[in-house]
Amino acid sequence: MADPLIKLFRKRTVLVRTKNSIGTGTLIAPGKVLTCAHVVRNSIDDIQSIKILFPDVEEPGHFEWEDTAVKINVSKIYEEPEEAIDTESETRATSLKKEYPDVAIVEISKKDHYLMAFPENENVPDNLQDRQFLAFGFQKKDRDLKRNVPQAVSLNYNGEEVDSDVIRKLVFANGLIRPGMSGAALIERQSGNIIGIVQMTRSANDDLGAFVIPVDIIWKVFKKWEEDGESQIYSELTSKQLRKEIRKQYNREYPKYPLYRKYGIRLIILPILVFLLIWWIFYHLGQIQESGLIAIILVTVSLTGKIMGDWLGEDMNTESSRIKSTIGTLLFGNISLVTFGIIIFFLWTFTSSVWIHGNSEFDKIPVTMLKGENYQEGRQKQLNPTGVTRFLMLTPFIGDSIKIKPDGREELPIFVSPFFKRELYYPKSFLQEPVLLVRFDAKRARLMKNYRLEVRVEKQNGATIKFIDSTLHEKGAMILGKRKLKITKEREREWKQFHENDQLNAAILEKWTRHWKKIKPHNEVDLDMDDRITVKVIKKSDNAIINEQSYRIRSDNTDKLLKFTFQ
Repeated sequence: MADPLIKLFRKRTVLVRTKNSIGTGTLIAPGKVLTCAHVVRNSIDDIQSIKILFPDVEEPGHFEWEDTAVKINVSKIYEEPEEAIDTESETRATSLKKEYPDVAIVEISKKDHYLMAFPENENVPDNLQDRQFLAFGFQKKDRDLKRNVPQAVSLNYNGEEVDSDVIRKLVFANGLIRPGMSGAALIERQSGNIIGIVQMTRSANDDLGAFVIPVDIIWKVFKKWEEDGESQIYSELTSKQLRKEIRKQYNREYPKYPLYRKYGIRLIILPILVFLLIWWIFYHLGQIQESGLIAIILVTVSLTGKIMGDWLGEDMNTESSRIKSTIGTLLFGNISLVTFGIIIFFLWTFTSSVWIHGNSEFDKIPVTMLKGENYQEGRQKQLNPTGVTRFLMLTPFIGDSIKIKPDGREELPIFVSPFFKRELYYPKSFLQEPVLLVRFDAKRARLMKNYRLEVRVEKQNGATIKFIDSTLHEKGAMILGKRKLKITKEREREWKQFHENDQLNAAILEKWTRHWKKIKPHNEVDLDMDDRITVKVIKKSDNAIINEQSYRIRSDNTDKLLKFTFQ
């Protein structure tokens, strides 16, 4: 698979062809090609003969478009020495000195093309040792293809050659730089920044490397051109608009974090899901304390750091990263993340639901969950006294306000949160619906038709409920409140003990006991804590009050027994 850095090079490197030579150029601004001065110097008088060819990235040796130079700027800072030197080596040195820093900008009419970022000096690493560098440019015609084919060459930094404060070039070794690569950009792999441009090979036939013109020297040339009114390339390269456009191109083609570029937000979702899973495990090992939460965070941060360290900054498409690419697909693929998310969602849903623990002393009791702003919607389950009844909450990560109401108990408003297990215990977690039992003397049952019952309920909010019952002879008892009062064996014995001194025969007592079991509560009276109940027995003939009792509800354990007898 192609190296993404080379892909980046291919779209921004052009062949510079003149009458007598070829070289390499880099597109650094719209319609601006950076190359070496010696590539184009002999054609300055005939710039129409300078051609810029953009390579076809799919077919090596072929070109997508060709343009003609319309303007050339070349460095001309240094002159030849006055005395000619005959030796071959010294003649070469004289030529270099004349051309140095050997920088040129070729302008073309075409403006819509890819751009290579030309870095500012502060973005170039100071220490070039132990770094990897890559040059990309055109050789002379390939022996097999008979065409000018672009080539990538890896190089190692080997120091500097300095003739004076301003005449400086970098030396790179261990790479075969052939004629034709003059003007090729040299890139530092880690940052992707241009370090300089190749000036010339150190050997056309051996991998001895090349001499490179550093970026800071090129900037000095650009600045001098602008001061002399020859070119505005300096201002153009430092403009925010151009740098913004180049950043957009790089983010698409050579992102700083390729894994993030490939998987986007899914890269962040995985650590979040892992965090929730680890928290859930701690959650069930016991109450999460501060140390436990810190441990979870540290584990999650370590895991995230491992992902960042292993993958971010690496190319997921290279041959060497095939295994990591496969792992990345498994970890960050849509199916994997959705499956992982569903599992964690149901784990947290299961945990965050409402758990009501029963009590073996009670029979099965209906429990209703009231949900919604007005608590109009209800969902009912049967409370298992010997086990656990659970209301499944489907919004555990948001939280939900609900009310739980077991039969015979008051509503309990609670807030269900994914971070706290909501456990309730019946009956102690709930307030009981208050119930008041009014019982009358069964021995005087035949006289009850001569009396009526007046009940007055004074609510804690100031409201008053009053009603009259004239059916004492039919019932013999009355239940106030909305809760159904359970008639247990113990209560039957208590009722019978009430008549021990009344000398009722067993048949009559059994008859009244059965009758009391069928008594239904007065549902129109909803009793609450601190309500005061006043019960009066009034003679129908003269409205005389025969008996009066009052009771204030002070606790939820209320099935208070008011006993009335008649003369």
